[in-house]
Amino acid sequence: MTESDNITQLLSELHAGHEDVVSQLLPLIRSELRRIANLHFRNERGIRMFDPSDLVQDTSLRLLIPGAGPFNDREHFFALAAITVRRRLIEHGRAARALKRGRGEWTRVEMDEALPAGPENWGELLDVDEALRRLETLNRRQSRVVEMRVFAGMTMEEISKALGVCVSTVKSDWAVAAAFLRRELNAYGDSSAMGTN
Repeated sequence: MTESDNITQLLSELHAGHEDVVSQLLPLIRSELRRIANLHFRNERGIRMFDPSDLVQDTSLRLLIPGAGPFNDREHFFALAAITVRRRLIEHGRAARALKRGRGEWTRVEMDEALPAGPENWGELLDVDEALRRLETLNRRQSRVVEMRVFAGMTMEEISKALGVCVSTVKSDWAVAAAFLRRELNAYGDSSAMGTN
């Protein structure tokens, strides 16, 4: 049995309510959760409100609950982890913005890279989240593609498997969604607010 199959089997058992599988599952998913968390902290400078370990711990606690799921497979689980990471980062961003009341500055955001989670980036993270919410009302799948790509660093192939669509559909969704987000974010700032990737 491959590690991916093992994770899928353990997730199925978790969904069935088997509490004892959490201790078996955590070591198998921890490194991938840490990779996802590190995407958001790699360029961070200054004081941290929380760190990648906190994000991994929080994501694990929110997802590894007996009865959670169902999770179709490993990719589906990490797609849901991307959603959880996004929500947690947004919660921190809102709290930081409430304390600081935003600076109104814009920096270039490359959509192929995860958004950094440093305090200097809370404003852009929240703006991307708001634009993603608008996209979700228009096309939920395109929103999920962006979420998995930006917040979990998933490849087009992993996203394809998680969503059950072909890779060319994911690439098309990505292109349309990125254009939509650039347009939305440009409405708030100058024309360099979004990258072209």
